[in-house]
Amino acid sequence: MSSKRKTPARTKTTKVPTPVASEKPSAVQPKGAPSAPAAVEMPSASAELAAERARVEAPKAAPRPSREERHRLIAKVAYGYAERAGFRNNPVDDWLNAEREVDARLERLAS
Repeated sequence: MSSKRKTPARTKTTKVPTPVASEKPSAVQPKGAPSAPAAVEMPSASAELAAERARVEAPKAAPRPSREERHRLIAKVAYGYAERAGFRNNPVDDWLNAEREVDARLERLAS
């Protein structure tokens, strides 16, 4: 005999849903007859397709970043431009180009 105790994670329990008092039985069963398992209501195929279309056709809009987050994104992109050019470019030009790029990315995400 094993000395290990089964932990709750190792045991498998199944709960049978109890009927609600307002529900009426669909058919009268004799006392000695075994009860049939409860039927699980499956969603119709058209309901599943409609739900899938709603998820595909209406994607959630990405939340707009705060001013500080946008500023951080622009600073990272501008630094990348400057670094690639060996820090010989005009920093204002790098910043303006980075601003355009970040705004375009954010616009694509929002639409």
